[in-house]
Amino acid sequence: MTLKQRMLAYCACCLGFSLMNHVFFFYYVKVFLNYYKIEEGWFQFAQMLYLVWNMINDPLFAYIQDTTNFRLTKTRREAILYTAPLFSLSFILIWFPWAQGTWVTGLHLITALCLYDTFFTYIGLAFCCLFTEISSDPKVRLQLTQWSNIAGLISSLSVLICEFTSDSLKDFQAFQLTAVVIAIIGTILMVYCGLYAHTEHDLNQMQKGSSNDEVTHEKSSESSVWRLTWQILSERNFITFVIVNFFQGFHRTFLSNFVAIIFDELIPDDVVSSSIRKSFYGSLHFVSSLIVILGVPLAQTIGYYKTIKWSFIWKIFAGIIMFMLGRQYIIIMMIYILVDSALASAAASFFNIPLSEIADHDMYKYGRSHPITSMVYGTNALIVKPAQSLCPMLTVAILNRYGYEEHKTGKLGLQDLDSLKDTMFLLACGYSCILGIIQFISWSKYVLNTRNSTELVINGPSQF
Repeated sequence: MTLKQRMLAYCACCLGFSLMNHVFFFYYVKVFLNYYKIEEGWFQFAQMLYLVWNMINDPLFAYIQDTTNFRLTKTRREAILYTAPLFSLSFILIWFPWAQGTWVTGLHLITALCLYDTFFTYIGLAFCCLFTEISSDPKVRLQLTQWSNIAGLISSLSVLICEFTSDSLKDFQAFQLTAVVIAIIGTILMVYCGLYAHTEHDLNQMQKGSSNDEVTHEKSSESSVWRLTWQILSERNFITFVIVNFFQGFHRTFLSNFVAIIFDELIPDDVVSSSIRKSFYGSLHFVSSLIVILGVPLAQTIGYYKTIKWSFIWKIFAGIIMFMLGRQYIIIMMIYILVDSALASAAASFFNIPLSEIADHDMYKYGRSHPITSMVYGTNALIVKPAQSLCPMLTVAILNRYGYEEHKTGKLGLQDLDSLKDTMFLLACGYSCILGIIQFISWSKYVLNTRNSTELVINGPSQF
């Protein structure tokens, strides 16, 4: 098994994982609100349960992967291999309605969210840890980062494909068929990764005579999940980072879940054609991946720390300027959202670098023989991923407060509709400005950014 074959297997997982994830988070809120007609009470209840399950499963799965030797946890590779088909099934589940506008729809959302997040978390943890274990050579990691970003660029086209095949969800059966095809392709790619993405540790054991099935990863000798979690949470730099990451997750969730909903109202059909609108929605993820690929030399020059910091400065001032201009400037507003979404995702692609620093610092601080990478990622997700629930809960509550639920049934008057559009525009600008200020202040307190930026910028994927 050559190094390039293992790198290709890693990128296959990146492509398959991201193909489904882009579609899931771009469409699920819109589908349940506008097509399944879920009641707000059930939507909020489902998001609350989703939040709780997020808080439980991340440290739980991280602890299991770092401390046990079950068939599903022996290696990062096998964790992906055996759960990839289940992840794809959980992706398909959400696009086939059980009922409309009843408690059954609420149960459908609860089941779909929790199942999807279960396998998303389990595979995501293994995938993130796999990056650092395929090779310890910085040059190889740089090349792997470039390859994985190309895979991410290709996967970002999944939303664009769904937009055109389903005519922006107007042909829902075509959307369902497209989702099934994406799930099948994603499964094949992740299974390929599970078969061939051997780490350096795997190869060392195989060279010593261990068979492929006998390979296992060294596990932490610590027995208490609470102790490991507390040691991570007591690190000041970790707290500083997760505050930044929480609000980044909140902002990215808003951009992913609500851009289509808001812009369908703010952009008249006679101003922007249907084909341009579809291309715009489909390009949101594509442009962010392109910025990462083209922006690596800049990040290597000025360092990841300043790159992230300047993204927050953009977020603050762009939100203020767009709000001052107003929503009547349609083209400027589209450019603003496109750049805001792209930079939010691009900045997040560097977030695994400080997480890697924190994991290394933890290993030296507590004298561990092996970094507890899964626990660091899992504890980060414990705090950050609830933003994926809190954002839809808060945003839907605000929109319904100003008549969005009545608007879906055609009962909202023209004056109230104008007020609703003003609220949508305020959210698009206000979230960027307020969250950017909080992130800028918190990021200024992070102090582990002392290593060479050229080395640091290559240390991690951005999918989890």
